[in-house]
Amino acid sequence: MKSARGGLLKGILRCPVCGGETTEDGSTIACLSCGTAYGETDGLPDLIPPDASSLKLSEREHYSENVDYYLEMHSTWCGSPFYRHYHRSFLANFRSLPAGSLILETGCGLGHDGLELLRAGYRVIETDIAPGQLAQARELHLAAGYADVSAHLLADAERLPFASASLDGALAVASLHHLPDPLVALGEMRRVLRPGGMLVLGTEPNNWQNRTIYPVGKAFLKAVRCVKGGPVGGEEMVSEADKLTEGFSAPQLASLLREAGFGAIELQPAGYLSAAVFFLSTELSQMVGRPLRLFPLERVFIPLDEILGKLPLFSRYPWHWNAAARAIA
Repeated sequence: MKSARGGLLKGILRCPVCGGETTEDGSTIACLSCGTAYGETDGLPDLIPPDASSLKLSEREHYSENVDYYLEMHSTWCGSPFYRHYHRSFLANFRSLPAGSLILETGCGLGHDGLELLRAGYRVIETDIAPGQLAQARELHLAAGYADVSAHLLADAERLPFASASLDGALAVASLHHLPDPLVALGEMRRVLRPGGMLVLGTEPNNWQNRTIYPVGKAFLKAVRCVKGGPVGGEEMVSEADKLTEGFSAPQLASLLREAGFGAIELQPAGYLSAAVFFLSTELSQMVGRPLRLFPLERVFIPLDEILGKLPLFSRYPWHWNAAARAIA
């Protein structure tokens, strides 16, 4: 394993239990204050706190065991105009940071958004709770030639193993809503950012769907299960955290960001009709067992979605939020 203390992590790695400085001896990272020792999993530095909750351990297992499923899903998603447009949109928020800035992505998954940041000239630290996903991200970045400007370690987003004010930017994509306490995670991202550092959230679900569309969908799936006698499509691939999540309304997300210590908050609607087409085709593809791509329809709806996002009433009800904010000094 490449030294966790070298390269991008030199001088900034901290114990996630007590915040103390750490020392490295071979594959072991130990806290100089509380004595907690951390090893590695699948060749990755593993700084998950030993008292991690059962929900987080369940997420760790789920996303590691189902890597092939998510790789297959991404191979379809990456061709979607909806997916590409709104991922480019939230990554564009980092353009105000100079090249070479150090950006942390928590809950990085397979690492594709981190790869785009590397291509844009930034240095990137990727963390995730699932070794299977993080290993894929590491291989993706290494294969693309970014070994010297990327680092990968297992970490809990609510207890980040980094020194305060040590990073220039932070990114979380479709992962904040998975966490038991989003405010704690945002507070941790604020802590590790330098004053004025940029936080970007990508495609966080809006919560209005949980009171409207999702109850109807769940009733439909229940009826299909009764007829079929088992799970429908990729239904069994939904993680425990995803089953519990409700997403965020605009006031909720803005309030969380303010309370965590962020200012200059900008909530950016991410998808209306194009998102509906994207998720409908995804669900139908899983039900019929083959990809159904409605990309031309997504492409037609994206300009209309951009208009809807600027209208006073519609601006609060996109499918997802992208968001940008600055760490307050």
